[in-house]
Amino acid sequence: MAKQKKRSSLSRKFFWLVVILLALNPLRTWYTQEQERRDLEEQYAKAQQQEQELEAEIEELRHTLENITEDEYIEAMARQNLRMVHEDEWVLIDIQSHGD
Repeated sequence: MAKQKKRSSLSRKFFWLVVILLALNPLRTWYTQEQERRDLEEQYAKAQQQEQELEAEIEELRHTLENITEDEYIEAMARQNLRMVHEDEWVLIDIQSHGD
């Protein structure tokens, strides 16, 4: 009789262990999916921010493209990038700032 009680007690423990493990599996799955959802939301927010930045850059490039043939724009780019000046202008260089 004692052996039979031990066997039934052992089988009950095993049964409850299996039941508990089966009950915990959906919780583990939910937790994993919740983490993935948060990661996807974060990626989506970053993608939206990138999209806004790219749209702003596109708008700036469109504006540049519209004005690229205007004399003021050409002159500004020549002064800025090529350091060009008019004949009657002087170029002053600050020696202290270039002495690095």
